[in-house]
Amino acid sequence: MQQSNRNDWNVRFEVTFYGNDPNKGSFRENKQDNIVFNDEFEIENKLPFNNATNVEINFLIWVDTLPIEKLTKLLHDYNDPKKQYDKESIEVLEVKKL
Repeated sequence: MQQSNRNDWNVRFEVTFYGNDPNKGSFRENKQDNIVFNDEFEIENKLPFNNATNVEINFLIWVDTLPIEKLTKLLHDYNDPKKQYDKESIEVLEVKKL
């Protein structure tokens, strides 16, 4: 079996969706997901992928450039015109070397 030269890390993260429902008022919904992340991702000014802290920083820099639907599956009512989703926040929950 051939070994890969990639430096793979599993990043588990949580996306918090904030919004407003005209019937229920302000709300917040959380969704957890994970991604295998490595130094092959195009990241401007990335840090070395040699420890979990650097990987977390690289991940947060990378996701800052993405539309949210490229990172995680959207909530079932995300495009419902009756609800208004204002913003999302992303928190890294765990970074593990693979």
